[in-house]
Amino acid sequence: MMNALPLSSVQIQEALSRLAYFQGWRPDQLGRIAIGAQLLELPKNTTLVHKGDILSSLFVVISGQVRLYIPLPDEVERVVTLVGQGESFGEACLVLNEACPVQAITTRNSHVVAINARAYQNELRLEPSQMERTLNLVSKRLLNTLKDMEMCSQRSSLQRVACFLLQYMPEPDSKTYEILLPARKRDIAAKLGLSQETFSRVLTFLGQQGVIQVKGGQISVENGHMLSMMSPTRCPNEAEVV
Repeated sequence: MMNALPLSSVQIQEALSRLAYFQGWRPDQLGRIAIGAQLLELPKNTTLVHKGDILSSLFVVISGQVRLYIPLPDEVERVVTLVGQGESFGEACLVLNEACPVQAITTRNSHVVAINARAYQNELRLEPSQMERTLNLVSKRLLNTLKDMEMCSQRSSLQRVACFLLQYMPEPDSKTYEILLPARKRDIAAKLGLSQETFSRVLTFLGQQGVIQVKGGQISVENGHMLSMMSPTRCPNEAEVV
């Protein structure tokens, strides 16, 4: 159940000023969008937006995480992205006045600021630099979504998981590095187009091969070179992973 915390616009402005999303915004701009904004306290598994909703707010995550997904038949979800602390969603729908194409639900206890759509749009119109910044932001999200689609089009679950782990390689050809999973295995699996069971099975397989070590949500990559070699032409077939 959503609960709007009784904060003043000054307090909300202060909270927004600490977020990377609003770096470069002047205090007077933040003050205007803080008027009418609300800080929502959302327990885990709270639906914030339904697919098809016309948004009246820009949502910025202060703490916690929100899963954006497309509901499919038979209660299947196609996760589009996971929105974490300091990140936002809703810009494209507000600028185009289009219905939201995804469902949004919290994966953890979260705090989300809901900024009035008109106030946000007015600031974009008044400040071309902010409009340009928003365009860059939405464009990067689109490219990331396309990269995720490419990842999910790989022919095996092993390739998808390998590509996911390689995203966290700090430098090209790093042999060892650490990964703290950014979300629940269930949500990561759904984003990769896999079941949680398949995702866990592939992690186990990679552990048996000495490529990684898994301890809860912490993954130690022990052989980054071997992980990098897992291209479509080199990966084992699905049957070899089972």
